[in-house]
Amino acid sequence: MSPCFYYALRAFDAQAQILQQTVTSYEEQVRLVTRAAQEWPRFTRSICIKLRPCTKRPRAQLRDVQRSRADQEHALAIACGAAAPLFSVAADPLLEAAPPSLPPELPAQLLTRRPDVAEAEQNVVSFNAQVGVATAELYPTFTLTGSAGFESASASHILDWKSKVASIGPSISIPIFEGGRLRYNLAAVRAQYQQAAAAYVNQVLTAYGDVEDALTDLHALTDEVARMRAAVAASQNYVKTAQTQYKQGLVTYLIVIDAERTLLSNQLTLVQDLNQQMAASIHLIKALGGGWAADAAE
Repeated sequence: MSPCFYYALRAFDAQAQILQQTVTSYEEQVRLVTRAAQEWPRFTRSICIKLRPCTKRPRAQLRDVQRSRADQEHALAIACGAAAPLFSVAADPLLEAAPPSLPPELPAQLLTRRPDVAEAEQNVVSFNAQVGVATAELYPTFTLTGSAGFESASASHILDWKSKVASIGPSISIPIFEGGRLRYNLAAVRAQYQQAAAAYVNQVLTAYGDVEDALTDLHALTDEVARMRAAVAASQNYVKTAQTQYKQGLVTYLIVIDAERTLLSNQLTLVQDLNQQMAASIHLIKALGGGWAADAAE
């Protein structure tokens, strides 16, 4: 959980930075409008009425973010085995972070590195005398497609692999003079093997589902981050245009206030999406049993 704690902490840093900049900007606007009100009181009265409440909300949001940031830092301290009062992390806003790029294909054999899958595999092997053959046949043969996130493996390949695992049985011979006792023992071993094989297949498919969920979330959030980056860029241009038009007397200052409010909302949404994108990437790495590097697969 500590990587998710870390990126959540960075997301709070980014939100705090954005909100602090917004508060500073609004305070400067209030100062300028208040000065202008001394010369054109009737013209700027409505602007002052509209602008003053605008400064209060970002301040409240900033205090809430600072409180949440402190709680997140305490959680990270616990995850690191440190005392919360003695643990601190310097602010570093999460604004340009991006998850590592995925390869076009991911071998399903990566799933066997997961502790739950490895345990289920060893349970199967323990009931099979031909350990080397069993281990080779147990490995999944289908492929995960990192660029899709949906229907990443051929259904026929999964069914073939399941049938192959089910067909592997303990190689045990019965002495000719030993009657029914060993036959019953053999039947029990075979039943135990079939139970362990079924549990192993189910564990692999559960791991596969975890990967699919993480891939789906990661691709969706990556698209959302791209859209929000474009929205933030458009909002920044809108603010610049509104400020220029206001200076030229083409629009009222209320247009500038509205543009800055839209920019703030888009910036905060982008930070939240970035945090969720990084969390989805971490979940994918965990679902794969530790990433997708070739040396790790070996």
